[in-house]
Amino acid sequence: MKNIALWLVGGIIVIGSIATIIIFTNKGANVTNVETGKTVKVKTDGNELASVNACDILTPDIAKSILGDTAERGNIQTTQATTKEVTVSDCVYTTKIDPGGKVSISNKKGANVLVRSAISSAGAKTNKDQFGSLKPTGVQEVSGFGDSAYYSPEFGQLNILKGNNWYIITNYSGTINGTLEADKQLASKLVLK
Repeated sequence: MKNIALWLVGGIIVIGSIATIIIFTNKGANVTNVETGKTVKVKTDGNELASVNACDILTPDIAKSILGDTAERGNIQTTQATTKEVTVSDCVYTTKIDPGGKVSISNKKGANVLVRSAISSAGAKTNKDQFGSLKPTGVQEVSGFGDSAYYSPEFGQLNILKGNNWYIITNYSGTINGTLEADKQLASKLVLK
């Protein structure tokens, strides 16, 4: 039930906020306004920041290695939302636990990567604060991933800070939230930027 609510809330936030498409390069980020078509380069305090598309991180090959050959992109399509501080990108793959079984949330396995990419110094600070002064209570510190990482047992999510970007990783089965071990298995296959 928590997974459904989390997916719905995440989907509403992402879909409701879509205003621009972010195109990234090795030398910084270009922000293109969908309505005007105008593109500008994003730089902050001499540090170039770039947006990351979650489906560039969670590829079909990685999803199949975690979920099996029947993994397919989930109903929530690759989306990106942008504010002046961050872009939010989400990528979901699912597969049936029992291929002959009824289609329901209890018969699904899934892998999900949500990325909050900082495109301003304020966005970078907000992301970093989630691993410092604003870190939730009741989380478990995790080493070996990014610059900082913690696991939220409440939501079954592995949260990783890499550079200025915040990655939220979930590898779940049926109505059971992701476990730390399952989330770490998925995270170990990802190349975080």
